[in-house]
Amino acid sequence: MISRGAAPWREGLERWQRRRAAASAGTFTVTHRTLYILPTAAGAGFALTLFVLWLLAINYSLSLGHALVFWLAAVAVMAIPATAANLRGVAIDVGEPEAVFAGERLRWPVMLRAGAPRFRPLELTAPGAQAVALLTPSLGSVRVFLEQNAERRGLVRLGRLRVATRHPFGWFRAWTLLWPTTSAWIYPRPEPQAPPWPAAASLAEETGALSQGIRPGEEDFADLRPWRAGEPLRRVLWKIVARGGPRMLSRREGPAAGTVLLRWNDTLGAGDVEARLSRLCAWVLAAHHQHLAFGVELPDGVLPPDRGEAHLHAVLRRLALFPPEAA
Repeated sequence: MISRGAAPWREGLERWQRRRAAASAGTFTVTHRTLYILPTAAGAGFALTLFVLWLLAINYSLSLGHALVFWLAAVAVMAIPATAANLRGVAIDVGEPEAVFAGERLRWPVMLRAGAPRFRPLELTAPGAQAVALLTPSLGSVRVFLEQNAERRGLVRLGRLRVATRHPFGWFRAWTLLWPTTSAWIYPRPEPQAPPWPAAASLAEETGALSQGIRPGEEDFADLRPWRAGEPLRRVLWKIVARGGPRMLSRREGPAAGTVLLRWNDTLGAGDVEARLSRLCAWVLAAHHQHLAFGVELPDGVLPPDRGEAHLHAVLRRLALFPPEAA
């Protein structure tokens, strides 16, 4: 991405490159329209050497010198399409990485497929990440991982991906650019050695009901969750519906110790917004590991208590996208 202080020509160049790489929403195949090639430092040095040899051949009237220079120049010219052919036809597919916590390494899977059997050493470069892939005639596809530091919570993208090659001679460098639309989740960093949640959070009979508009003591259920289409209506808590609330189901489990409601206000002593989110994240993970039904009460809404991996990731994603101004 171009920074704010970048020159206008650089911004225009990136917009032009983005338009040419518009197919990067899915599998991106390198074509002549999305391929760029320029000499490398070794190529420029080789050209300078040829120029010096040519001057010597002229100065000393060396016929063989002229033949050598023009033969080497022809080889260099033929290296241009040979280098471009190593990249043309390669299909690039950036997958969705597993969610990580802030401070960990985010691993983007990149699948590369060759259009034709050929030896293709490729270099992959993204912001803060590099990798090398090798496609051979016997290995038509390969998967590599680009690792980035997950510094901030939220929903992030890989950024500009550059796939390049210098094969066969290293005199020219061919590359293509794409901007994958695949996203990755970065959850808040869990607070290490977080204190236990307040005892009041375990009063599921009270907190779970209050989060849905029920007064303490009105219902004696250990868990509340939204009603889903196809489930029996006889299990719906119609008292909540009568007060204008959503259809909720209850699971009678005797004691109400199996549900916790983790409140934002209980993290007041943790510090700033990020520190409070880290504490909530640690509590959420602890409740999940204890197989408790847990909910989260944030300044911008309440997530009803529930169990399972899907609920865990739904809560962590809500914490990852929590806007600081909502605190």
